[in-house]
Amino acid sequence: MQIILASSSPRRKELLKKLNVPFEIIVKDTIEKLNSNKNCYEQCMDIAKDKAQAVFDEIKEDVIVISSDTIVVCNGKIFGKPQNYDEAFQMIKEISNQKHEVISSLCLLVRKNHQIFEELTYDKCDVYVDNLTNEEINDWIQNNDVYTRAGGYAIQDGFGKYVTKIEGDYFSIVGFPLHKTWKLLKKYLPDFK
Repeated sequence: MQIILASSSPRRKELLKKLNVPFEIIVKDTIEKLNSNKNCYEQCMDIAKDKAQAVFDEIKEDVIVISSDTIVVCNGKIFGKPQNYDEAFQMIKEISNQKHEVISSLCLLVRKNHQIFEELTYDKCDVYVDNLTNEEINDWIQNNDVYTRAGGYAIQDGFGKYVTKIEGDYFSIVGFPLHKTWKLLKKYLPDFK
């Protein structure tokens, strides 16, 4: 059965490779829109489903399309990817010296034996960040790729030095719920270990 990762994220590609399953990457343009009538978990899952659906609709044979999305939630506010320096600074300032949530959603759309299945879930992790000075925040923004990361940071790219504690799956903080993906693939691929 063909497996497709509907994401251009190098981190998600790298993590899916860890499951030793052959896959290809196909990405279709989608608009990542938030719906304020839904909670943050539903919004994150909606974005993942939209990404998967855009690819799934174009494939007619048996297939598993996998997608994911990650958001940061702090003080009830959803932080996506910052659009500019000021936004990045504000996000990192706000997560400084407190706990925030990292939510990574997971969607699998499956066509198997002329049947369609949908798996939609998420992983939530709590991340605690040290009290950062304005100089440390500025240095982080100036020297890292903050504009492609939810919340303006990536724990695996050096921001981990500011993280005092995590509660949850580290891979979900990186942006891909690896364990949940493995469990769901086992459900649809009987020979998958």
